[in-house]
Amino acid sequence: MRLSRSKVDLFIECPLCFWLDQCGRAKRPSGPPFSLNVAVDHLLKNEFDASRGKGVPERLAKEGLSFIPAAHASLTRWRENFKGVTRIYRGIEFFGAIDDLWQDMFGVHYVVDYKATSKADEVNLDADWQIAYKRQVEFYQWLLRGNQLEVSDQAWFVYANGIKDQRAFDNKLLFTTKLIPYVGNSSWIEPTLDRVIECLNLQSPPKPSEDCAYCQYAAKRKYGDRIKLPESKVVDVNIRIPRKATREANKDAESTFALEILQEIPDKRCQIDLLASKIMERNKKRLTTTNKKRALEVIYELQNAGVIRLQNGMAILATVD
Repeated sequence: MRLSRSKVDLFIECPLCFWLDQCGRAKRPSGPPFSLNVAVDHLLKNEFDASRGKGVPERLAKEGLSFIPAAHASLTRWRENFKGVTRIYRGIEFFGAIDDLWQDMFGVHYVVDYKATSKADEVNLDADWQIAYKRQVEFYQWLLRGNQLEVSDQAWFVYANGIKDQRAFDNKLLFTTKLIPYVGNSSWIEPTLDRVIECLNLQSPPKPSEDCAYCQYAAKRKYGDRIKLPESKVVDVNIRIPRKATREANKDAESTFALEILQEIPDKRCQIDLLASKIMERNKKRLTTTNKKRALEVIYELQNAGVIRLQNGMAILATVD
């Protein structure tokens, strides 16, 4: 299973919208693409690519900075949408596409993100909604560190602001560009991903966020002019929720639990039925025949994958002699 950084952000915004997106295949309506922002991103990449691995770009030198655009062998893939930087956590591959990566004289890497807007005031990162920008670069830092890269807590935003007070358009859109440093903190990421996985394992939808505009709209359509969601009522989305995605995510989690349990045992082996019971217990599932059958299926799939071996009624990690 793969989850993008934006899907993690969707979970933070509203667990119900995330669950419907992943388990119910009911996605939020998408807005139009920001084509001008994409053009700015492309041009900035061209500018920094000219100095990649060679020297300090003129834009950075003017600011007294000595970073060099990193010439990493995987950079092309890391910048590509739907591929990006990947990292496995609890059996799920998380990924995100970075804009750029700089490097200092000591070989430390810095996440760089391009932003574009057009406003009268000077650009900054002070607005409440810009917490999403900060989470974005922190997530990239976490992903890159999972690829054995030394990454600084400091990230950089290259923020372009379109000038609107020119006398005429003349087929030119001018910008002022500001370099904004930001010191990230990725300590929130793995606890959040744990909650993401718990959400994927739910058999019924979670509660919506009170400030989710999409859920509020759905509630208003159902309950009238009362904007607040009724207590203890779930928004009725009037769709049939398939369970396949939930079952697959649950099996991935149980595979991870099985390996964790065997790793915790000194001799890395456990009686098969007992291991199945421990998997159900760790996954907070009732000890029913159906749940036990699924846990046993997970164990046999791990054997088929060569991760564990089954011998004399015991499940043994493949690395143990």
